[in-house]
Amino acid sequence: MPGMDAETAELIQSVRSDPQRKAVLSHLADGPKTVKNGYETAANADAETVLAALTDDGIVERDGERYVLTDFGERVHEYATREWNPSNEGTKRAATFETLADCEWHCSACELPSSQPAKDIQMLRKEGFEFVQNTGQGQGDYRHCENCEDTTFHRKLKYPFPTQKSITRQDMPASFKRRVRDRYDHRDAFDGSSPSTTLEVDHRVPEVRWEESESFDYESMSGEEIEEHFQLLSRKHNLLKSRKCEACVESGKHPPFMQIEYYYEGGEEYEEDVGCVGCGWYNPQEWRAALQAELDG
Repeated sequence: MPGMDAETAELIQSVRSDPQRKAVLSHLADGPKTVKNGYETAANADAETVLAALTDDGIVERDGERYVLTDFGERVHEYATREWNPSNEGTKRAATFETLADCEWHCSACELPSSQPAKDIQMLRKEGFEFVQNTGQGQGDYRHCENCEDTTFHRKLKYPFPTQKSITRQDMPASFKRRVRDRYDHRDAFDGSSPSTTLEVDHRVPEVRWEESESFDYESMSGEEIEEHFQLLSRKHNLLKSRKCEACVESGKHPPFMQIEYYYEGGEEYEEDVGCVGCGWYNPQEWRAALQAELDG
């Protein structure tokens, strides 16, 4: 049920954490049952009490002496019993999810196994998983870690199952890429060079910061809209920017551009209402122009 409301998510979570209700639902998943069909054995509980609560929640309905899962109940059963780890078993990403699946706060520095937790969080968010946001620092919060005895960035998964629509990236038409390259005269946004290799069309707002799927109309996009959303970068510079943006998500601080701590809008601290604007990694041309204007002034 991606896109589910908080009430439904909390109901599923409560069922998921209750072995008795999970057992009753699994027993019903095979088909309608009466109370005498072995619920006590399946649930190790007072079956009628559990069934009454599930009926009140709209998960089960009663037909005479028989109980059956509603359509809503079938979906609740799936979300309450399925293992939702989206990564291949044995990978660091899979281990990251397993650590976060208890929905407690975890230190990115010493508890999460991946060396790039921001990428793992991005992947999970793209799959529809929600993270608790306590501050404007993005998908997490700074907290004291009793294990490494430092104040570090912590992550907390809101639910161990997807509740949001997945964040998808559109296929960019080759004709649009040519338009962007022509728009910028085939020059790298970082240094103005025209390398012999093909420059990549880069999203100014990095994917790690996306809150929803792309919905660009590439065919009708104006030149001004192209400049608002895209730039050209060499492969090397594109990878460098990705690492810097991941570090920004992790720390909540815009990294200096070319080792210069200057921001043409906002400041070092990442603020949700300003976003990436003002950072040289977001728009090198505007960053240089603003800095030059200050120097000339």
